[in-house]
Amino acid sequence: MDQAPQIVTWSANLSVGVDHLDAHHRRLIELLNQLGGAVTLGDSRQVTGMVLGELIRYVFYHFGEEERLMEEAGYQDLDAHRQSHRIMAEHVRTLEQAYDRDPCAVVAAELHGFLADWLVHHIRAEDSRYAPTLCQMAQAV
Repeated sequence: MDQAPQIVTWSANLSVGVDHLDAHHRRLIELLNQLGGAVTLGDSRQVTGMVLGELIRYVFYHFGEEERLMEEAGYQDLDAHRQSHRIMAEHVRTLEQAYDRDPCAVVAAELHGFLADWLVHHIRAEDSRYAPTLCQMAQAV
């Protein structure tokens, strides 16, 4: 029997110090946990499609907002961060296209594991790097 997906819990170590972006990250975690809950209940196929669609929309919205703020703040590693976003967005879009062709092609538990790992790693390792620049910009305003 497969192990139930682990719930990702928001904590202070996921905060980037920018309320607006922290709210975005919380929403992404909510979507991720919806998928995990559906896997646990065995209702993952329909929810996978819904979460993928919402995730695609929200990922592009969030990435755009985050990149806009980084650009306004003059964040020096913006190009590398954009590339990371682009790679993730393309991967999620590929998953959505695979799901649209054949819902059985996307295993919800594997999708959940990939997204949980990527999101937590991205926030802690990459988003945390822009935090000082964005927080400094916010204090100057």
